[in-house]
Amino acid sequence: MNRVSTPRGGQYQFVLNYGSKVWLNSESSLSFPAVFKGATREVEITGEAYFEVAKNTKMPFRVKVNNTVIEVLGTHFNVMAYDDEAAMKTTLLEGSVKISNKQFSNLLKPGQQAVLNQNGSFKISDTPDADDAVAWKAGIFQFRDAGIEAIMRQAARWYDVRVSFAGKIPAKEFTGRISRNVKASELMGMLKYMGVNFKIEDKHITVLP
Repeated sequence: MNRVSTPRGGQYQFVLNYGSKVWLNSESSLSFPAVFKGATREVEITGEAYFEVAKNTKMPFRVKVNNTVIEVLGTHFNVMAYDDEAAMKTTLLEGSVKISNKQFSNLLKPGQQAVLNQNGSFKISDTPDADDAVAWKAGIFQFRDAGIEAIMRQAARWYDVRVSFAGKIPAKEFTGRISRNVKASELMGMLKYMGVNFKIEDKHITVLP
């Protein structure tokens, strides 16, 4: 098995045997064989990845993440499964996928998102804009009604910084987009404009009440 990993602040794109394309977000990994053999094309991920799977009805493509399996023939989808997130999210942009583990098995349609929470609860919902889930692939931070904790988890992974909260966490939600090419101070400046106070010391961002 081969393994490709991206560090914090990194992003990588490559093509697997049989032509499927994979984009890895920061702090993520993909394990895969050099050559797919047998009845399936099986890979395993940590973190977040976007797939454009080359169709092969004789050899379905399977993504393993934690105890869950996502199976496809040919499709475009995103999987977000960071350990520090409250839920694993699978977002389908094109085609169809089956997502299953010991507790459930469901089919997704384009524009739907499967959410598996750490407590084991599972739901499928229509997303307002599936492109939100894959904006990172185009080098964009894109938020829709996101809390400050969720935003700062993304910032920590991309800028390789430590984030802490001084006092009560601001109970605000944010919608917007900004290039991931900007400096951390510029992202924080955008949040400050929307009422979030902070201080930056070396590689440590403290969000203030």
